[in-house]
Amino acid sequence: MALDALEKEQLRKKMAWKMGSFLKGGTSVSCVSGHVYEEPKFCDLCQSVHTEDILVVKNRAGKKMSVASNCLKEMVRFKVTDAEDLPRWLDKLRDLRNELEIRKVEKAREREEERKKLEKKFIVRKRNTETA
Repeated sequence: MALDALEKEQLRKKMAWKMGSFLKGGTSVSCVSGHVYEEPKFCDLCQSVHTEDILVVKNRAGKKMSVASNCLKEMVRFKVTDAEDLPRWLDKLRDLRNELEIRKVEKAREREEERKKLEKKFIVRKRNTETA
């Protein structure tokens, strides 16, 4: 569902407020880890389930928050916060996404091979029955 301009601005303000309270007076967060999932996950910043890639960020007090990469980029773009090593972690997410795709393809190939093995194993031959 697409958001109109007013809804986007309200969501951006809500996210900025939440990020401001997470920062607790600081100006930047540091990325701790990145994760890519097959199904959409919950973003702590915008409070919705909408993304497959999550960055875990840490404030100066050591508190952690799981944030969608798009939401974090938006907060950096609007100068709410600065994220240390963000480009490096975005590259890492791209690599993780590629690895996930490779694993999906390999898993599908393995399932197909297993299915073929089972088909070969369980071939039922019809008997030729003649009535006398």
